[in-house]
Amino acid sequence: MSKTKRSFYLFPRYFDRLLFVSALVLTVFGTIMIVSAEMGNAAGDPNYLTKAIIKQLIIVAVSLILFFFVLRVIHSYLLQKRKFSLFTINVLYGGVIFLLLLCRLFAPANGAYAWIRLGSLSLQPSELAKVFTVFLAAELLSEDRGEENLSYVKRFAWMVGIFIIIIIMLQKDFGSAVVLAGIAYCCILILPYRQLRKLHKNLKFVLFFGIIAVLVILSPIGTWLLKKMPYSYKIARVLVSADPFEYQYDDGYHLIMSMVTLASGGFFGVGLGNSIHKYMNFPNPSTDFILPVIVEELGIIGLLFLVLFYGLLLYPLVKWSTILESNRSKIVCLGVFIYFTLHIIFNVGGISGLIPLTGVPLLFISSGGTSLMASYIGLALVEAEVCAYRRLND
Repeated sequence: MSKTKRSFYLFPRYFDRLLFVSALVLTVFGTIMIVSAEMGNAAGDPNYLTKAIIKQLIIVAVSLILFFFVLRVIHSYLLQKRKFSLFTINVLYGGVIFLLLLCRLFAPANGAYAWIRLGSLSLQPSELAKVFTVFLAAELLSEDRGEENLSYVKRFAWMVGIFIIIIIMLQKDFGSAVVLAGIAYCCILILPYRQLRKLHKNLKFVLFFGIIAVLVILSPIGTWLLKKMPYSYKIARVLVSADPFEYQYDDGYHLIMSMVTLASGGFFGVGLGNSIHKYMNFPNPSTDFILPVIVEELGIIGLLFLVLFYGLLLYPLVKWSTILESNRSKIVCLGVFIYFTLHIIFNVGGISGLIPLTGVPLLFISSGGTSLMASYIGLALVEAEVCAYRRLND
């Protein structure tokens, strides 16, 4: 009887409450702001807002179910010191590849074939690919595989490379590809194997070269060269981020309105639900541009609230990466940390004009079922490592 009771209270007792509660607070806050932002799309349709609320609540419920399901499955494997077979990994990988390819059968949005649409529901497989990359790295690059045989490192690189090629070439979703590449890059960089020292130096050189290339592209010389190239949606985004006011009546309109909205909230904002700009200045204010709506309605106070709870969410990931001893655990914690952090950087940087808009959502805040589900799956991977560590050391 006591064993059953102990098992029932396993996860509330052993998992990191700060990590989970921070995610829940951000999710609740995001749901409230999504409803507020969707008022801009509800004009003329009295049932639209009700449908949006029900849809978001269903997404949150499914995300939490996935969280506890993945947590239990991974936790049981860790306690038994088992690993997923290569066959299972390849089956899961093939499923993600299939979903990525399936997106080409559906109509694009903003030039990207990134969604599978079933009526009012949509699935973005690239979000699942990001969190699956963390799982893949943990399984292939941990001590008993990667250290003994570096062919697993090559296998991981090739498998992620196929993800990136599909997302860039077929889905036309450069933002998701960059995030996925960043996750894989950091997972390999974490590995302490001596055989990888040369690869680590090359990866650091690639990062340095990439930063220089971005700075050159955004410089006056780079933008001048881009203007000479044939027009494309991606080139337009780079040019707009360099000088949105040059394109204020065209591609730069939404970015300018985003900056105006960010500046109009003041310290306390205009009040929840009272945003004016969400009605006319953004194509979908509950996704990429939800942060300007938050700042306009809740002001700097609302922004500081977000910063606080994002900090409380990210801090445990870094803390556990230093406490947990295995390479697998470090890969999971830092991989999920990079996943969350890159989304924050790209979303905030894009809507403020610091970097080109990438269409990357603000995790736990922006509407989007797949991104929320993937975020909770990532949290489940971390919590499984924490639960196993605490239970084995209890």
